[in-house]
Amino acid sequence: MRKYIRDQVVELLSTVWEGIRYATNTQSEQRFVVLDDCMNAVHSIAETLKAGLSEERFAFYENILEDLHQNLKDINSSLVSQLSPAQEARECKNLFALLKKELARESEVKLEIVFMPYKASMWDSLESIWLAAKEDERCNATVVPIPYYDRNPDRSFGAMHYEGTELPDYVPIIHYDKYDVSAHLPDVIYIHNPFDENNLITSVDPRFYSYNLKKHTDMLVYVPYFTSGAYANTEAFAQKHLTPALKVTDKIIVQSHTQKKLYMASGIKENKLLVLGTPKFDAIVNLDKTKVDVPTSWTEKIQDKKSIVLNSSIGSLLNNPEYLGELRNRISTILSFQELVLIWRPHPLLEATITSMRPDLYDEYKEIVHIVENSDNAVIDHLGSTLPATVVSDGMISDISSWARQYIATGKPVLFLNGQSELKKERIYVFDHFSSYFVKDGFSIEDFCKMVINGTDDKKEARMKDLRNSIVNVDGSCGQKTHERIVSLAE
Repeated sequence: MRKYIRDQVVELLSTVWEGIRYATNTQSEQRFVVLDDCMNAVHSIAETLKAGLSEERFAFYENILEDLHQNLKDINSSLVSQLSPAQEARECKNLFALLKKELARESEVKLEIVFMPYKASMWDSLESIWLAAKEDERCNATVVPIPYYDRNPDRSFGAMHYEGTELPDYVPIIHYDKYDVSAHLPDVIYIHNPFDENNLITSVDPRFYSYNLKKHTDMLVYVPYFTSGAYANTEAFAQKHLTPALKVTDKIIVQSHTQKKLYMASGIKENKLLVLGTPKFDAIVNLDKTKVDVPTSWTEKIQDKKSIVLNSSIGSLLNNPEYLGELRNRISTILSFQELVLIWRPHPLLEATITSMRPDLYDEYKEIVHIVENSDNAVIDHLGSTLPATVVSDGMISDISSWARQYIATGKPVLFLNGQSELKKERIYVFDHFSSYFVKDGFSIEDFCKMVINGTDDKKEARMKDLRNSIVNVDGSCGQKTHERIVSLAE
C-alpha cells in the first residue's frame, strides 16, 4: 500500500469520527443520514485496505472494522430507541485510536521514491541514495531516466537524447513514457538537473522541469550533479549555484556547513538545506574496482604503462579564446611520453556546447579528436561513466572541475591547469583542493608526467587531510544518511 493511500484512510477515519460525534450530540434527524454515511465510509475503508494489503494483514484490520461497523449499528439502534449511545461511542473512539495506531506503523505501507537522472555520466550523484532506497523494505525505489534536448544557437530545441540504456546494467529502469508522475504521485522525487528552461546548452524535456514535478510530490529533492569548489565571494557562489529548481525543491543536499552558509547568504532558506555531503564521493570510496568495465581497447593500449586522464571541461572553453590551441599543445606533450597512455575525456556536453555557442570552433575541435583517435598511445573516453577512467588511470590533468575534485578521493595526484595554491588564502572554499599540483605554481605538464611515471606524490598526505576537513561524510555514507533523512521527513 502506498503511503498517500494510508494517509487518506487515516484522514477518512478522522472524518468518520467527527460524524459520529455529531450524530451522538444532536437531536436533528440528519444524524441518521450522517451515521449511514459513516457506515458507508467504513465499508470503503475496508475495500481500500483489502486492495492494498496482504490477506494476512487485511484480516487483522477486518476484525477491527467489523467491530466498528457493529458499534455504528448499535449507535443507530440506541438513537432510534432514544437511548444514550455513550458507551458505543466510547468503544468507537477506542477502535479509531487502535486503527490509527496500527496504520501509522503498518509495515506494508511503502514510500514510492523515484530517481530522475538525465545524463548517465551524472548518475553517480544519485546512485548511492538509490542503493540505500532499494534495500529499504519501507520503500519502492524506481529509476526513471528522462530525456533532454540540445539547444540550437537560437535556443530552440535540437536533437533529443535519452541515456537510460547507458546506466549500469544492475540499475533497473522504467521508460519515462511508461511512468505517469501525475498518476503515481511519488512520495519523493530526486533530481540532479536544476536548470529547467534556463540552460543555454541543453534542456530536459519540459514535462520534467522542477515546477512540473513539484505538482505531483510533497518531497522534491535536488542533489547537485557536481562537487562545489572555491569561490572569490558569495556573489561568485550564487552565480554558479542559484538555479530555478532551488525555488520549488523541498530539500537541497549540500556537501558542507560552509556551503550551507553560502546558500543561506545567497537567499536560500535554511530549512531547505541538509548538510549530508555528496554521493559523488560515495561512488569513489565504495567502489568495487572489479565490477568496473574498462574497455578492452583501453587495456590493450595501456598494458604495463602508466596512464593519465586529461579532463576537458566546458568553462575554460567559454572563457578562453585560445582554449583549443592550448588543448592541442597539452595533448601533444602527453603523447610525447611513450611510457604513458593518454585517456582524454572531453566533458560530455563539450561538443554540444561548441555546436550551440561556439560553432566557429567546431572544425578545429574535430581535428583534435582525429589526432587522438589515430594515436597509438591515446584513447578518447566517451563512456557514460567516469569510473573506468578513474579506476585505470594513475593521475589526472584537468581544469578545476567537479570530476577533478571527486578524483582527489582516489588518493591519486591531480595537476590543475588553472588556479594556484596561494589562492587558498583569499578564497571561500567549499572543497579544499589546494594541496594538489598547479601549472601556475610552476609545476609543468612535463613535470607531472614524469612524476606519474616514477610513482611519486609528495602532496598526497596533505591533500587527503584537506579532503576530510572540507566535506562531510567522505567515508562513503552520504547516500545512506541522505536516504534515511529524507525518509524520516517523508513518512
